[in-house]
Amino acid sequence: MRTDHDVAVVGAGPIGCAAAIAFAQRGASVLLLEANPRASERFAGEWIHPSGVEILEKLGLTGLEAFAENGPRRGFVVHPNDGSDPIVLPYPDGATGVSFDHSKLVSEMRCRAVSIREIDYVAPAKLVRLEPTPAYLHRETGAVIEIRAKRIVAADGRRSGTRRMLGLPDSSVGISFMAGLTLENLDLPLEGFGHVMSGLAGPIMSYRIAKNQVRMCLDAPATASQLRRDPDALYDAVAPALPAPMAKALAESLKARKPVWMETRFRTRTAYGRGNVVLVGDAVGCTHPLTAVGISLGLKDVEAVVESVDAADYGVRQRAFARVPEMLSNALYQVFSDTQYDTEAIRQSMFHIWRSSAAERRRTMGLLAATDVRGRAFATSFFRIGFRAARKTVGGDLRDGRWRRVRDTVGRFATWSTWPIAGLLPRYRKIPPHLRASGH
Repeated sequence: MRTDHDVAVVGAGPIGCAAAIAFAQRGASVLLLEANPRASERFAGEWIHPSGVEILEKLGLTGLEAFAENGPRRGFVVHPNDGSDPIVLPYPDGATGVSFDHSKLVSEMRCRAVSIREIDYVAPAKLVRLEPTPAYLHRETGAVIEIRAKRIVAADGRRSGTRRMLGLPDSSVGISFMAGLTLENLDLPLEGFGHVMSGLAGPIMSYRIAKNQVRMCLDAPATASQLRRDPDALYDAVAPALPAPMAKALAESLKARKPVWMETRFRTRTAYGRGNVVLVGDAVGCTHPLTAVGISLGLKDVEAVVESVDAADYGVRQRAFARVPEMLSNALYQVFSDTQYDTEAIRQSMFHIWRSSAAERRRTMGLLAATDVRGRAFATSFFRIGFRAARKTVGGDLRDGRWRRVRDTVGRFATWSTWPIAGLLPRYRKIPPHLRASGH
């Protein structure tokens, strides 16, 4: 193995492997380090939007078996909680995404990286210092080995050790807990799409990860500890929102094995590294998984970092791009999880506009796919949704003579109006109060 490299990549998950391959394709020698090879077996991201697929195509990775066995993903189907018909939201212009089993994807990407002559893969190997000279611990031999590389790219996840070594605060905030379950031999209501539902406990998302397997992701408030302890309570909270075949498959899955829980967290994407050390993927920032934008944003990080000269240049490239996807994730999670009456009005307004307007469906999915990151598009969409909801709700209160509630309702919708305003202000990143880290 070489003793000097052009680039050292810390973390060999999907983003780290993509970064190693991208640099290698440009002729760079790459040291790829992975501290815990079994970490890929955990419940993690399993969907990539069209913006990410475009980058995979450039890297020659779209033919991986993890993608091929499921076929292309054409968008999402939203199931309203009022019993009305599902709403189909296809990606615009025939674009497609991919879904997959996370561990299988990482295994294939590592194999692809190892096969490239310019990449030296070392595992288990943990970065232990950046100063005065970067070094990693080879856990099998116990040796501390200096890293001689011009650049270091940290793809070591939301608990990034590299981020701490740079002196950057974690600044992440817990949102909820999400359970991952595998449902066997289930036909989704509409194959080729992800399915999103408003459950009694929180949002539900289901998508295919293999020929005979569907992943179901169940979100629950951090306070709902009983749901994490009691499978029967979890089933009772979720099943009423599901089609009968899906509820049956959920019951069978809960009998066969315990769900895997993970904490969902938010960290705004503002700190991208320092000097010759850059952060990519969840090491930069993370959002709730409902919009499945995490890996796609990480791949855009990779695209930007291979074209940048240092952390400052890279940060300038990515801050503007990531602002709208981050806000969209926060806004949609609020709409699908909040039980306040005004949020229910927003949710119903969103469903109505999606049903009645092909242009709005297209705009929403362009934003979700991260192929359209214009603040103006975000502002237009959320203004229409909020204005219709406010007009209908306030009008109903006025007709019924509920004057005190009119004042409260206007105040709450005034707060909601800051979402479209944020879209129009290029430097404004709206972060709901409950997602703001202390001191942020």
